[in-house]
Amino acid sequence: MSELFIAHQDTIAQILGFIAMGIAIAMYQFKKHRTILILMSLCSLVWSLHFACLGLFTPVGMNMINVLRGVVYSFREKKWAQNNIIPAVFIILCAGSVILTWESIWSILPFIASIFATIANWQKNTRLLKYLSIPVCVCWFVYNIINGSIAGTLNETFALVSIAVYLLRTKNTDKTKTTAV
Repeated sequence: MSELFIAHQDTIAQILGFIAMGIAIAMYQFKKHRTILILMSLCSLVWSLHFACLGLFTPVGMNMINVLRGVVYSFREKKWAQNNIIPAVFIILCAGSVILTWESIWSILPFIASIFATIANWQKNTRLLKYLSIPVCVCWFVYNIINGSIAGTLNETFALVSIAVYLLRTKNTDKTKTTAV
């Protein structure tokens, strides 16, 4: 069984990546913020498996922390989950993880992405969340290209295009609101 896995490890990794990408696309079709965050956690779990198959453990660590972060953030309406120290705790966990799993200078990219994602997902302002997500996508895009994650590269490409479309589509709406205020 392990010989079969080893022989097809890269194919399995890419399949898992495309499953994660499918979850990422689907999660934004839901209305409830909590549902989106729980699906985001599931997505991060599948990305962890993807990167584990590729033998890349820094992104495994970052994504496992993202699983926990998504669950905690999904309870943001609860008093215990509203403390502004929570994002800092996740950034510290990410720093510890990158130190423990350091592979090369490229390990810094998932770490930077996780810092921005931690801050972005804490935001209530959707537009700010989108802007803060741009460096997340760029860091993962570069990391994925360097490390042969086809699904990851495509995922970040779709995410960047989606963010750009949203920002362009809502540009005039935001100017109208700003002017009216």
